Amino acid sequence: MPGALKNALDYLYAEWNNKAAGFVGYGLHGGTRSVEQLRLILAEMQVATVRSQVVLSIFNDFEITDPTQTGTFVPGPHHEPTLVALLGKVVAWPKALAPLRDPALA
Repeated sequence: MPGALKNALDYLYAEWNNKAAGFVGYGLHGGTRSVEQLRLILAEMQVATVRSQVVLSIFNDFEITDPTQTGTFVPGPHHEPTLVALLGKVVAWPKALAPLRDPALA
C-alpha cells in the first residue's frame, strides 16, 4: 500500500468511521493482496467493506504494445455485473450505517 494512502487514512480516521467502501484492484494478480491489506486496515477504522470487488489483470484487461508506455484499459464484459453489484452495495450501505453516524436518525 502506498504510504500516502495510509497517511491519508490515518489523518482522516474519524471521517471514515461507519462508512462503506468497495474495491477495484489491478495488477499482475488483480491487486488482490493490496485489497486484502486495505480491508484489514479499514475494518480497524470501522468501515464496512462490501465483499464484491472488481479485479483487473494487467495481462487480460489492458492492451500494452510498448512496455515503456502506459497501456490502454480494455475491460472485459464480465466485469460489468461485478461492478454494478459493488456500486449498488456501496451506495446502499451508507443508508443502513447512517444511525451509527448520527444517533438522532435511529
